[in-house]
Amino acid sequence: MPQNPTPAAAGDTKASDHFKSDFAEATLKTLREDGLYRHVEFAASKSMSHLILVTWPYNLLVAGSHGSFHFERFGPDTEDMFAWLRGIRVEPSRWASKLVNGRSSVEEYDRDRMVAQINERVAEAVEDGWAPIDLEDAVREEILGSHLLDTKDTAFQLVGEFEHKKTFRPECSCGESGVEGSYDSAASWKYFDHEADRKKHKVTIRQTGGFDFNDFTEWDVDKVSYHFVYQCHAASWAIGQYDAAKAASAPSQREAGAL
Repeated sequence: MPQNPTPAAAGDTKASDHFKSDFAEATLKTLREDGLYRHVEFAASKSMSHLILVTWPYNLLVAGSHGSFHFERFGPDTEDMFAWLRGIRVEPSRWASKLVNGRSSVEEYDRDRMVAQINERVAEAVEDGWAPIDLEDAVREEILGSHLLDTKDTAFQLVGEFEHKKTFRPECSCGESGVEGSYDSAASWKYFDHEADRKKHKVTIRQTGGFDFNDFTEWDVDKVSYHFVYQCHAASWAIGQYDAAKAASAPSQREAGAL
């Protein structure tokens, strides 16, 4: 069967190459061909892999050895879902938003993205000149060297609890202030170091130095799963194979009609 691989998007090369290897030799079987209602299958005997594409108006099911994924896209140009994917670049991250179960159904934690976010935040602090001394060493020892980075929940807990040489200043409405090495000691300053009528004095606490990852809750550390990326490349390739097979059979069909 002629090959028609679609170029892989950035970061998808491994899955794309894996798919091409699996389906280097594959046979196409059409089980249903009724307008927008299709059922086509590909079998690759050497790799023991199989691929199934089923369409109905505004819907596409891609199934097989690497999982099942149901796309649904309502629009003036998507009644035929083969037409939606035909000839376009494979972009799994964007296509994931068209899944019936939503993008989150194919997302997984990416440790490399977490590490990149950590390094970027530290690099910004160093370059801007406000990073405490030995910050990079502390991050490397306490975070980057920890096995807790291997899972999303523990990684976020590790990042959220990290702080390095933080200092705080309690400031009273009367004008007095102090310098403390922790938030708790700054909070107790009002009661133990500032002798004043507590009812008439309002104390606020602000961080004056040190480092923490105060924006970590906004980090995107997920990626679409390997199996989903694989099946996106598979679907694009399969549509090309289906179109090629139909084009090849068209002359014989016309000749049969002429008879």
